[in-house]
Amino acid sequence: MFFTNGLKTNLALKEMVRKIVYFANANSIHDIKWISYFSEKPAEYSCYLQCDSDCKIDSETRLMLESKNILLLPSIVPFSISSPIKTIKSILRFRKTVREINPDFIHVLFTTPHALWLNFVKQKSILTMRGSDILIVIPDLLKQKGIKKIYFNFLFALFRSAFLKANYVTGTSKAQIEKAASLFKNDNLKLVRTGVDVSSIDSIHQTSLLPESLLEKDFVFSPRFMSTIYNIELQLNAIALLDQRLLDQYTFVFIRGKQFEDFYYQRQLQKLETLKESRNLQFLVFEYLDQPTMWTMMKNAALCVMTPKSDGTPNSALEAMSAKCPLIVSDLNYDQDLFHKTCLKIDNTNPIDLSEKIDFALNSYSKEMVNFAFEQVKMHGNRHVEMEKLEALYKRIS
Repeated sequence: MFFTNGLKTNLALKEMVRKIVYFANANSIHDIKWISYFSEKPAEYSCYLQCDSDCKIDSETRLMLESKNILLLPSIVPFSISSPIKTIKSILRFRKTVREINPDFIHVLFTTPHALWLNFVKQKSILTMRGSDILIVIPDLLKQKGIKKIYFNFLFALFRSAFLKANYVTGTSKAQIEKAASLFKNDNLKLVRTGVDVSSIDSIHQTSLLPESLLEKDFVFSPRFMSTIYNIELQLNAIALLDQRLLDQYTFVFIRGKQFEDFYYQRQLQKLETLKESRNLQFLVFEYLDQPTMWTMMKNAALCVMTPKSDGTPNSALEAMSAKCPLIVSDLNYDQDLFHKTCLKIDNTNPIDLSEKIDFALNSYSKEMVNFAFEQVKMHGNRHVEMEKLEALYKRIS
């Protein structure tokens, strides 16, 4: 009798474990942060990661996923209307995977193009918007003309269907929520920021993880990857306008990123080399940085600079605030509770403006602004609080 009751209890506990299939990027720090919040609670969640074949996953990343209890599924070919046979095969494969796992729901962590897969499965779902997906990519589908208009209107209709089908659509900024509401007229929208580990960043040792190449150096840190969307060329054009005394004093630090646009990267690298030759620019480009090292660099940087053309609520900016690092960002439609009087803002089309702001920040940045930024990120950008909001949504739909 005791054995039977124990078996029933074990089965009941097993049934309580929520199974989630995430459609995400294994190489995205932010995607893994969301997933691992749940995967590291194996008594409550079983987490599966579906990537598309464009996501190249190295052995180090595989080991990291395994350490976080994230089960990696076989990849599928990216969704493409122009390659219908490959897309149909991917749909069938994804359906088979979902059928075998029978998850409580599917969570798509970046809507373009991954939201499209939800049109072909019956499971409950959550979509997460991150910035450029809903602010640029999807709206631009409606701007096409001529014969392309038919193709892109159909694609927009598929996105609309996925957004309306989802149980919830979350956005990491208020601007994303407003844009989705205006495009799709849906009422399943929730604000859930990615958030950062404010206390962990604040308590990290000042220099223990600082790369040797930066020890005892003054440096300016550009923490966004060297890709078109992050407008690195604007930063280089601004650096070229700086007074020589600043170029002599500071090293300028960039991150290439694991996945990068080679042509764009090589063009920016050549600009850096030219500035090194003509202006004695001191610079470093790291291929990639893990989060603790990134945080350590922010704690030691004289200034963080990020100049995206479009954005959600950028975690890198929140991390800089948590590290009490002076910060320059683009003057985008950022949420005021996090970005009003907490940093300097620049016109992201104007290198003169950025150059002047860099000069000002390195000489006169307000300590009061640094401290106010820290208090605001504690209140409005705390990862634990934001993930509790997401977990509440999980419990409502499963």
